[in-house]
Amino acid sequence: MGIENMRRWPMYIVFAVCILLLLSLINSWSAETELRNRVSGMSTQLQECSKQQTSCMEESLTLLEQRDGYVIKVNELDKQKSKLVDDVDDYKSKLLKAEGQVNHTKVDVDLCRTELQSLKNLQVSKTAIVETLRLEKDTLTTQLAERKQKIEDLEKEIEKLKLQLTTKASNPSAVPKVTPAAQPPKMSPALSAHNPINEPVLENNDAKEEIEDTNALNDGNDFDPQLQ
Repeated sequence: MGIENMRRWPMYIVFAVCILLLLSLINSWSAETELRNRVSGMSTQLQECSKQQTSCMEESLTLLEQRDGYVIKVNELDKQKSKLVDDVDDYKSKLLKAEGQVNHTKVDVDLCRTELQSLKNLQVSKTAIVETLRLEKDTLTTQLAERKQKIEDLEKEIEKLKLQLTTKASNPSAVPKVTPAAQPPKMSPALSAHNPINEPVLENNDAKEEIEDTNALNDGNDFDPQLQ
């Protein structure tokens, strides 16, 4: 039916239709070629994308591994940090204790210095006292020697007086005469030494000197125990 109808058409219409069909075929072929080129380009891009995806996955796995390593390191650093914090707290407590000990030691040192200064002052005063006592001892020793020398001199004088008395006793003419009216009652030598008013009136001055020497001897015997 169509062919028969086409035969009825004029020839230019048939040629036009043929040309249109040819052009459509050419357009379809060029479009197919372009589509094939696009498909091949897209497949190439897909391959590249797949490669990039693979590399990205590998990189992501590497990064994940690195992240896990970093997480482990961070955990270790946190542990070390907590340990260091504990160590710092321990060191702070030890430092406080050491400061307390240092302050206590400073107080002890100050006390020791004060005691040392007191001992030095005591030593100085002790040295001064010892020097004073030594000087007093030397003075007393000198005085004692002088008094001993005086006592020895007095003893020599007594011996001389005894010899003189013995000599005068053997020579009755040399005995001093005492007036009967002035003769006092007999008294002890100590009382007679302290009461010179009751002494007898002696005619001989030598006998009077002998009595005075005897009184001086009694006085020497009185202070002798103090020197000893």
